[in-house]
Amino acid sequence: MSGSTSVVLLYHRMGLPKLGSLVAGQYVSPRLFRSQLDYLNARDWAGGTLSETTDSSIIPDQDRFAVTFDDGYRGVYEHACPALTDRNLTATIYVVAGSIGGINDWDRRAGDQSEPMMTAGQIRELADHGFRIGSHTMTHPHLTELTDEQLRAELANSKHVLEDIIGTEVAAFSYPYGDYDNRVLEEVVAAGYSSAVATKLGVITLGVRAFEIPRVNVRWNAIGPLLMRKINRARKASGLAK
Repeated sequence: MSGSTSVVLLYHRMGLPKLGSLVAGQYVSPRLFRSQLDYLNARDWAGGTLSETTDSSIIPDQDRFAVTFDDGYRGVYEHACPALTDRNLTATIYVVAGSIGGINDWDRRAGDQSEPMMTAGQIRELADHGFRIGSHTMTHPHLTELTDEQLRAELANSKHVLEDIIGTEVAAFSYPYGDYDNRVLEEVVAAGYSSAVATKLGVITLGVRAFEIPRVNVRWNAIGPLLMRKINRARKASGLAK
């Protein structure tokens, strides 16, 4: 249909906010997550893979959405992935490879609450069940602040660690903090990735670059109508009418 929208949704943590968390808005309750999926489905939005949703050369015949998760929290494995599987949906999960089986060290260093991360076995299980695993670096740094050597190590080592776990190529990347510039983008390409998602608000439009894919950041209060309002803001940010 004319005017159809394709959007990539960004999630982080699944569960209720922890007291004193510096990023309480990142928590989405499992119940709200399920209701968001059902809300979109009830309005004839089709859930698809990241590659299907971001192929800007194809004009979609209906509204489409892809689900992505940054960091690799265990709550995503425990709550979000079963909800997606129950609805015949999938997601791309961008994992901080240096924190597998541990905690969110980068947040703890900033004074935030600790959260358990997925184990290697859980990551492998999800990949075996059709979820796509991507890299979110080794240590979740600000990439633009790294030396060339440090940047290349973050990109290459995380890719190799994850490929050793799942046994297949890891070609998807997510910029920590949405922080990148031309140098970072070029190194992501050189490292062998085929796509990269950012945090810039927007939807998929004709000519969207594969290494600057915009997303809609979904937060704790995005009940159905509020989620749709944010998607409409993303449409406007991409130069589309509501």
